[in-house]
Amino acid sequence: MTAETVLDALAEAFADEPATVEHLLLDLAAARSHADHMRHSPAATDYGRESAAAGLDRAREDLLDVLDLPTSNGVPA
Repeated sequence: MTAETVLDALAEAFADEPATVEHLLLDLAAARSHADHMRHSPAATDYGRESAAAGLDRAREDLLDVLDLPTSNGVPA
């Protein structure tokens, strides 16, 4: 899968459901920021890092669910 394919799918999803896609992108950005912060914070616990990473995975999956990407056996190619 190329970056162009992902961007095209994102643009199509945004055209169909702009509020939903905007919300999911903002969630993904926040989850990414939080995971990065937890990964580099000396005060973060292992549980906190794992929880933040899981939140990032969920945010990615939520966004992927609305994108019409080519798949191979149910997994984006």
